[in-house]
Amino acid sequence: MTSLLYLAAATISTILAIIFLFWILRPLKLLIKGTQDFSDGNLNRRLDLRSGDEFEEAGSSFNLMAEKLSKTIQAIENQQVIAVAEKNKFGEILSSVIDGIIALDFNKNILFFNKAAEELTNFSLAEAQGRKIDEIIHLFSDNVEILSKTYSQSSFNQTAKLIGKQGKQTKVHVMTAQVKATVQTDLNCILILHDLSREEELEQMKLDFVSMASHELKTPLTSIVGYLSVFLEENQKNIPKESYDLLSKAFTAAQQLQTLISNLLNVNKIEREQLSVTPAPTDFLPILTKSVDDLRSQANQKGIVLNLAPTDNLPKVIADPIRIGEVVTNLVANAINYTNAGGKVEISTIVSPTEVQTTVSDTGIGIPPQAIPHLFNKFFRVSNTEQKANKGTGLGLYISRSIIEKLHGKIWVESEVGKGSRFSFTLPVITQTAGSLDTKQFTSQAFQSGTLNY
Repeated sequence: MTSLLYLAAATISTILAIIFLFWILRPLKLLIKGTQDFSDGNLNRRLDLRSGDEFEEAGSSFNLMAEKLSKTIQAIENQQVIAVAEKNKFGEILSSVIDGIIALDFNKNILFFNKAAEELTNFSLAEAQGRKIDEIIHLFSDNVEILSKTYSQSSFNQTAKLIGKQGKQTKVHVMTAQVKATVQTDLNCILILHDLSREEELEQMKLDFVSMASHELKTPLTSIVGYLSVFLEENQKNIPKESYDLLSKAFTAAQQLQTLISNLLNVNKIEREQLSVTPAPTDFLPILTKSVDDLRSQANQKGIVLNLAPTDNLPKVIADPIRIGEVVTNLVANAINYTNAGGKVEISTIVSPTEVQTTVSDTGIGIPPQAIPHLFNKFFRVSNTEQKANKGTGLGLYISRSIIEKLHGKIWVESEVGKGSRFSFTLPVITQTAGSLDTKQFTSQAFQSGTLNY
């Protein structure tokens, strides 16, 4: 009987111990299960422990931590959504840009490639992204390849020929910008490619129009100038003076228009690189004398002294007699136009062993310093308050510079407002060796530059 009581007591004690242990371990089990659920991504998991002991406190701490983490993760996700939206927006903007844009990392691998870049290179984004830039495009300047190490290390700004997939060639203007960023961004350089082919097409259409219009005007105008010249010469004494003066003015206007059309044709040839010069041994003094004689009447009408300074032993120069005559006449005519009555225009020369320097100086109104760098640009005219109107079309000096450069000379200007201007140019001289002309060096240089047109 006693043993049965002991056995019953032991059994009851064991059952109570198990119940007590289960009651103690249940909150811990719930805490472990809640932690596992939260770590598996169930951010809304919360614990409801009301044991009134440390487990309840641990459950409350868990719930507080879960709430804060949930809010933080939600904020991060929201920011990520915004960042992706901004990235997509930025990508759409760059894709709509008409210039090709390529982003490179520090290893010169392509990070970004917009639609314009795809059209220029014939490569798709999928083909280009992650590859070396030198594998995708090849840039050339005067048949010399420009490598990525040149344009990706510093700011670059140059026109070049781009060769892309399957040999596609496009003339582009290349600009690069260095990105001041940390290594973590892995963004080093932005490459911008501006397609010049469309602009060249428009420029070609403009040149074609100017050429066509000028040629169409030149033929009838030549007839008008010729007929007026013959009529005035033969009927100077047969018509009233008033009528003769009117016809003379019409003749002068027709000549001016003829000069303008000739200048337009010359500019058209320069733009097409078709302006021909014929360098040959040339007596320079007769050309200077003729230009002075042709313009002396114009100078006398304004009361301007036109003088050709004495020249002793002026050697022969290598020049195109007709073209260099145009240059001298243009410079002297400009000097007369911009010199007030009572002034002076003088042509002088300085001889050196290798060249002859010719200077046309005047006592005219001068040229503002800010205008001098642009003086030889096409269509540029100096605006001066002392002149009632701007004279000329702004083509003469542009054409003169092109002619002088094709003859391997230099042309420049020195001027001071109110004191006059000095236009100077140089021409190479003929050297004589053992009684024969030594033009080998000049001819070789001329052939290399493509300026000879025999």
